[in-house]
Amino acid sequence: MFTGIVQNLGKVVKYSNGELEISTLLDLSYCKIGSSICCNGVCLTATEINSHDGQFVFKVNIGEETQQRTNFSPNLFNKLIYINIERSLIVGDEISGHFVYGHVDCTTKIKKIIKLKNSWEFYFENFQNEDKKFIVEKGSIAINGISLTIAKEDNKNFSISVIPHTFENTNLKYLNIEDLVNVEFDYFARFLINDRSS
Repeated sequence: MFTGIVQNLGKVVKYSNGELEISTLLDLSYCKIGSSICCNGVCLTATEINSHDGQFVFKVNIGEETQQRTNFSPNLFNKLIYINIERSLIVGDEISGHFVYGHVDCTTKIKKIIKLKNSWEFYFENFQNEDKKFIVEKGSIAINGISLTIAKEDNKNFSISVIPHTFENTNLKYLNIEDLVNVEFDYFARFLINDRSS
């Protein structure tokens, strides 16, 4: 389990045959083989961890289900884009965002980015299927593993407001229009909606 507060960025070293190798400055010293690490919002299992001079390099496997559902698809994945990294939550840690499970539901595209005086507005393509019910103004959502709040929504798009700290410390600053992002809907909203509909 995670909180959606990105702790550092990772850079792709190699991605082939379903194995992803990432380097990061995030301290993974207490992580071990089998530990869960959130990568762009996807809960992945570390299969190898090495360190040298404060730089950590770890490997994870990307299964077919994850490739189909996320932006880790070999056909779509941009190896130049930095990856948001978060270690798994430890009992007693501060929960600054919201509960993020690392079970990405789907992807969506960035449709517009607006730089304002004190923030950025990111607009994403809204869903035209049953997932649209999870897009609610002031509701929580995880985008590439970042805990964010939905600011506005209409039939075509939904938007989030991004403060400078979040922009500078996540891979949002490297993204462009039409890029795919991973989406995890808020689990509390999921259970509440499913309970009301049953």
